[in-house]
Amino acid sequence: MVLKISFAPTTEPSRSRVKFARVGVLSLFALMGAMSATLLSRMPSMRDGLGVSSSELATLIIFGAAGALCALAVTGWSVARFGTRKVLWWSSFSFLFAIASVGIATANSLPWLFAAGYFFVSVSFAFTNVAMNAEAAEVERRMERAIMPQFHAAFSVGVALGLGVGALVSHMGVGVLWHFITAGILLTAIRLGVIPMAVLDGVAKPAEPGTSIGGPFATAKNEFKERRVVLIGFIIFAASMTEMIAAQWMALSVVDDFGRNEAIGDVIYWVFVVSMVTVRWFGAPIIGKLGRVKSLRIAAVSVVIGILLFAFAPVFWLIPISAVFWGMGAALGAPIGFSAAADEPKHAAARLAAVASFSTIAGLVVPPLVGQLAEFIPLREAMLVVIIASVTSFVLARSVRRGGSLFRSRRAMERQLGAAVVRSDEAQAGGNAAVSLEATFEDAPVAQRAATSATGRK
Repeated sequence: MVLKISFAPTTEPSRSRVKFARVGVLSLFALMGAMSATLLSRMPSMRDGLGVSSSELATLIIFGAAGALCALAVTGWSVARFGTRKVLWWSSFSFLFAIASVGIATANSLPWLFAAGYFFVSVSFAFTNVAMNAEAAEVERRMERAIMPQFHAAFSVGVALGLGVGALVSHMGVGVLWHFITAGILLTAIRLGVIPMAVLDGVAKPAEPGTSIGGPFATAKNEFKERRVVLIGFIIFAASMTEMIAAQWMALSVVDDFGRNEAIGDVIYWVFVVSMVTVRWFGAPIIGKLGRVKSLRIAAVSVVIGILLFAFAPVFWLIPISAVFWGMGAALGAPIGFSAAADEPKHAAARLAAVASFSTIAGLVVPPLVGQLAEFIPLREAMLVVIIASVTSFVLARSVRRGGSLFRSRRAMERQLGAAVVRSDEAQAGGNAAVSLEATFEDAPVAQRAATSATGRK
């Protein structure tokens, strides 16, 4: 008997089809991680090939962030108009074109072509990112458990593999051009084969909210009015900043500040990524045990330990240890933020696009900031700006809770709940239960009302 699995669009997938989709989406994340790492692994070579300084390289990279910002204006509309299948398909080819352009620019010292290529790298990534996160959220809802950290872990696995290959080919003396073209063709071919399995439905849905041209900015009057969405956006900004600084500058700092070669720089960043992968893969039980808020705060402390150690380590053997702390701390910010944004299925797509815009803005701000600071202080000390991201994540952590007050602690909510129960009991004893409970319920959050009712029934 031959088992036949159809990957045609469906709105009522079977259990096995959802499992296949999970594997497919995991693969998409891993492939995008490998594509990103292909570029990041040769950052020192690209700087030297272009003949620019760190600050000038940062300026060129801004074109990438600008590309992502432009793409966000049409990603929501494009997904609704054409569906995630077509968006993922065409962005595969645009990424291949873009990475080849970056390779050609580096090999021929053409900064203008590098800027254009990086622009389209980020455009392609933005389209892919929104589409695959939408599919990941759909799979998570179908499986009815928190698996979003696993998808982001898969991205990090792809980054680790891409960095490993990058370190190897750099050590072997392979040129950037041939590295980028070969990796681009291979990864694109695999991705095109995975897309049908990864996407459950993926057809156009013009009626969905937040799908006009202008993306999250066009729907700002709706989504950005929600204070929780904005605060989650700042957490995504902080998470992106934490990862981005390590991705773009860690290997280069190892080369400039410690006198090591590009391959060693890639290995240190690889340690960061492996640490991040490990925590992300076990993210669901970690978050389930500690909760979103506590997980975010512990992660923020870990990042601060890592970056302080990286910036002020007196000996090089402490640098891999700093990369471990930094990577572990950077692991859960993005998946927790995106999961929190998608808590309400009705608004999930628009809110995912809205908070993703904060990640893009981080891309506009972070590279030039660190690059310009590196003109005056050592690069590893310039990277201390990541502490700002950690403090932001720590302070705003309560905004990722599913219910209750954004700023009131859980202990305070429990005290309020206890007081509500006492008032209820006193009112019942006095014969005024209905009036007292009505007043209490009017002031309490939804979750507290349900708990109070349950206590009263006992």
